[in-house]
Amino acid sequence: MQAFVRRMLGPALAISALSFTATAASAITGQAKPQLSIEAERSPQGARITFKGKNWPAAARVKLTATRAPASTKPQDFGMVDADSSGVFTLRKVAICTTPNQEDGSLETVTFTAAESATGVKATASTRGGAWVCQ
Repeated sequence: MQAFVRRMLGPALAISALSFTATAASAITGQAKPQLSIEAERSPQGARITFKGKNWPAAARVKLTATRAPASTKPQDFGMVDADSSGVFTLRKVAICTTPNQEDGSLETVTFTAAESATGVKATASTRGGAWVCQ
């Protein structure tokens, strides 16, 4: 009977050890941090902004905001976006132009924040404010 138990328990213990090793390795190396990248370009309609996110939890709801645009008095709110099942999102928005002065746009930096609504985990990205200069 003991031989039978050892023969049956051996593979189960090996599988458990492999599972534990993978979990321990994941805990040591950590999960990739959520990332945000921004592409902003000037257009006749205003600043054309593309938000790209990766490494977010699957189906996460992410709120997109930014510091004030050049010559603006308040922060910008770009709403919510949902990450797909692999934690990726892409969203395009147009923000109104805020200054006719090219110098304002080229000197100021706009910082964007993506924050997951469930956990508050955040990622940021920055760009120069030239996209907000009126054409």
